[in-house]
Amino acid sequence: MLSKETLRKQILAFFVLVLIGVNTKLQAQGGLTFISNDRPKNERTSYRVFEEAMQFEKSLEVSFQMSFYSMLYIGEILSLKNEEDHKEYSIYYKYTYTENNKSFIQINRVGEEKLYEKQIPESSIVNANWIDVKIIFDFQNDKITFSFNDDKIEISEKLDSNNGKYDLIFGKHGIYVDVPSFKIRDLKISSSKQNIYFPLNQREGNEVYDKTLSYKGHVSNPYWLIGDFYHWKKIKEFNLSEASDITFNDENSTFYFLADTYLMKYNILRDELDTLKYLNPPKFIPSLTGKAIVDHYTNSIYLYKSSMKQIVKNNLLIEKLGLKITGEESNLTPDSNQNVTIARLSLDNLSWDEISYDNIYDQMRFHNNSIHLNETKKLLLFGGYSNFKYHNDFVEYDIDENKITKINFKGDKISPRFFSGLTQVDSKKILIYGGVGNLSGEEHIGKKYFNDLYEVDLENKIINKKWSKKSESFDSASSENMILSSDKKFFYQTSFAENILNTIVRLKKVNIETGNSILLGDSISFKTNKFPNEIDLYKLKNNDRLVLYKKEFLDNMMRSSKVSIYSLEFEPVTFKDFNEGQAKIIKSKFGQLAIYITISTLLILLSIFFYKKFYKIRKDDSYNYLFVRADRQNIKLFISDIWAVEALKDYIKIVCENKNLIVHTNLSKFIQKLPKDNFIQIHRSYVINIEKITSIKGDLVYLEKKYYKVGGKYIEQLKSRFDLK
Repeated sequence: MLSKETLRKQILAFFVLVLIGVNTKLQAQGGLTFISNDRPKNERTSYRVFEEAMQFEKSLEVSFQMSFYSMLYIGEILSLKNEEDHKEYSIYYKYTYTENNKSFIQINRVGEEKLYEKQIPESSIVNANWIDVKIIFDFQNDKITFSFNDDKIEISEKLDSNNGKYDLIFGKHGIYVDVPSFKIRDLKISSSKQNIYFPLNQREGNEVYDKTLSYKGHVSNPYWLIGDFYHWKKIKEFNLSEASDITFNDENSTFYFLADTYLMKYNILRDELDTLKYLNPPKFIPSLTGKAIVDHYTNSIYLYKSSMKQIVKNNLLIEKLGLKITGEESNLTPDSNQNVTIARLSLDNLSWDEISYDNIYDQMRFHNNSIHLNETKKLLLFGGYSNFKYHNDFVEYDIDENKITKINFKGDKISPRFFSGLTQVDSKKILIYGGVGNLSGEEHIGKKYFNDLYEVDLENKIINKKWSKKSESFDSASSENMILSSDKKFFYQTSFAENILNTIVRLKKVNIETGNSILLGDSISFKTNKFPNEIDLYKLKNNDRLVLYKKEFLDNMMRSSKVSIYSLEFEPVTFKDFNEGQAKIIKSKFGQLAIYITISTLLILLSIFFYKKFYKIRKDDSYNYLFVRADRQNIKLFISDIWAVEALKDYIKIVCENKNLIVHTNLSKFIQKLPKDNFIQIHRSYVINIEKITSIKGDLVYLEKKYYKVGGKYIEQLKSRFDLK
């Protein structure tokens, strides 16, 4: 039996852990985006940090991080007004609007004099880099110290007193309605006796609290940044009338669309679109599976295509792929060798070099992996699908020597597959993850969804299987490109169920050593009605943001398509983190009292809990489980293991993570045994565990592995339960 002192220490330790957990949530991803001058004046953002002017002794220090999302709009970022002498200072953003456009940050004594001005590097704005900002009012020494983007300046300024009562406002205020396009996060206010931190990570609301919920401000027209860490934001959509192969250059944040006669460039950060004609467009072989790969070293793009010759002879394959072959393609002969298979486009002058007329593959490959190895100037290709077969071969193409070589590896064998993911660890190693296929490669014997990871040693030609395990989310195909974390402990990839016509795409973060994974962000719809439809994932090099494109063909000849581009702030959050956001904001004036009462109550309850546990005054815990009659036996079933319950006439199906139980009873009776706080009925035939919900989209509720449709009369109940719009 534990001593009272040991028990007291355990209670204290547990309570500390609770507080740490709360603080962790408080410091989640977040920030505040200011709606700018591109919107009407009444829709622009104003954030008053404190409800009323605050008294600061000896000094006032304001620090925060900020970033710009457009360089075009001028205005005050922060205004600091002394309520005693009405003197006002501001941090101001200026744009010249001249032929040689420039951006500046200024310190102004408002309405009187510009005290300081410094040009802002254009790259900092275009790349939306987070910039450290600090301004210090030293009342004792009559000076202002200003730090911006690692530049620091001291300004002599008569501040009139040893203290100041200041009103702090970001964005629009009073007669000043111009608001730059900026974001802020991690706001800190301090003086000789105060240190106040505003995480700015709530997801909604106009009242803004500091970390301890001791101070409160107000924001009008807020756009809370945590939404950009959870919701994929569609930033552009293109309807293309002819077939185009797509690639992305993370060096300049630009998508390239390679059509037959022109190149279309779209820069994400600048939101700039250019269409440029080639100097000498090559005549490629007719193909549906072109792959474009950026070569940073030569500032060029390699494009290779595989022939349709074998497809046009196979009516069954044509039907499976949902194609329509025209007369031009059907007249292709095996002897035709006048068309280019591999070429290189110079991005400096838009001229093509025709490299090869030989096919890398005998048959057209779909959804294989391709990577350009910069150090060796070779293309490496893996796997893919063709003619009712899955493949696991490695093919190396030497660009300089125009030589195709099949590479054999020692070690573990990767099963034939397509829709697998790939990322390069370093110059000698790559990782290959998951995919769709089977052990033999013959499609006719069925397919498997792989959740495994292989490390491929390119130098020593050895393959090492790191792990293979059951999927923790859902069986899925993978985006070809994967993102490696900076510490090389995780990778990020997008998954989708390729066997569902109208599927969804989810972002997955996977531990490279253990294979454990979590789903981040919400979902994106994706059509798989055309076999060559594709998605892929990238990360901006100069901006913490993920970007994804999806290409969905609109016709059976695979010419016209719709291409949609999305972005998501990095690092994204889970549904749970997004749903909680900042710790629950106390909206009444008795909020602080409620917190103290809650903490006191928690301490009392914890004391009772530990006392009962360790001094054997035990409580009946039967509410944690129940017994059900299934398979001719009484089975103990923990409430937390139940994902959903489905009605089956005179029976019910209890859905768990790894098993289903069929029980002879009806749904309405069984509901009475379930705790109402944990379960909700969304259909006359479905009850689900709210702890297992991963997302809600329209009238569909997703529980990771499967989804349920919400019945019409249950929609409002669901919205009310989770405060949905």
